[in-house]
Amino acid sequence: MREKDVSRLLTDEYAERILVATQTVSRSVQEISDKYDIPIAACYRKIHELEQAGFLNVAEIVTTPKGKTMKLYRSLLKSAQLVYQDGIFKVKFEFDGEKDISGKWIELNAALDT
Repeated sequence: MREKDVSRLLTDEYAERILVATQTVSRSVQEISDKYDIPIAACYRKIHELEQAGFLNVAEIVTTPKGKTMKLYRSLLKSAQLVYQDGIFKVKFEFDGEKDISGKWIELNAALDT
């Protein structure tokens, strides 16, 4: 994950809402959109970004009473710590499951230089 992507996701209001919505319960895009007041197109787009960054995954696929399949999403992020020290922003994530960045400090200042 690039530092610029991390810093952008950390400050995105919709990403924050989606991660909160899926922290303890798997939810569909429509449910997240309705319950957390996120426009449906933005919700799909942000969920895709969170999946690509490794913060979110498809927990299960269910069939609706009308026979359509629906993905239910779940946050993989357990915690995040952001620090600012000596002119440098750093973030550390803890995830459910193994991730290569879990537990490592990532410097975010590179995102400010671009």
